[in-house]
Amino acid sequence: MTATVTDTETAHTHRRSRGRLVGAAAVAVAGVSLIGTGAFSAWDATASVSSGNLGAAVVTPALVDANGGAFTTAVANLLPADYYYRYVDVRNDGSAASTFTGTVSATGDLAGYVSVDVVSCSVAWTAPSGTSTCTGTQTVLGSGTPTTATALTVAHGSIGNGAAAAQHVRYKFTFAATAPATLQGRTGSLSATVSNTVVGGHDRTGG
Repeated sequence: MTATVTDTETAHTHRRSRGRLVGAAAVAVAGVSLIGTGAFSAWDATASVSSGNLGAAVVTPALVDANGGAFTTAVANLLPADYYYRYVDVRNDGSAASTFTGTVSATGDLAGYVSVDVVSCSVAWTAPSGTSTCTGTQTVLGSGTPTTATALTVAHGSIGNGAAAAQHVRYKFTFAATAPATLQGRTGSLSATVSNTVVGGHDRTGG
């Protein structure tokens, strides 16, 4: 038996094929439209911020001769109860606030026979070669007689940064009035040192 395809069936098949093509085209156009609106795309963005430079503090004490009173200048012909002055500036050359402590040490045969009085002045001392004068405020920093075993501790306290904030210090050294005659012709030496302590734990949020 031979099947016969009529023109009506052929036309119906063509119409269905055209319908599928039109539908597929419509979906494709819709997809392009959605991509254009960003539904199937994304923007990647990155932002960052860098800190300023970080710098550690500097801790630097300085002990310098002042007013011509050179600490290393020798003194001869000392007799019981004689005295002499020496002048130094204690300076904070570091970048952080510091508390300073000093010592006066004694060595040689005259150790234990030279008393020391340490005073600071809020301004530079005047007339260092004669009777010294403080035209500002005096502060006693320490007093005693250092021996070879025990140094004299000097409390310099807090000193600000820079030369303008230097502490102006006068040492008065007095040969003991009770020094025995057996010390005639003997020698000794004295030395002064300073050190500073800086404590951390500060809030540096502001820089």
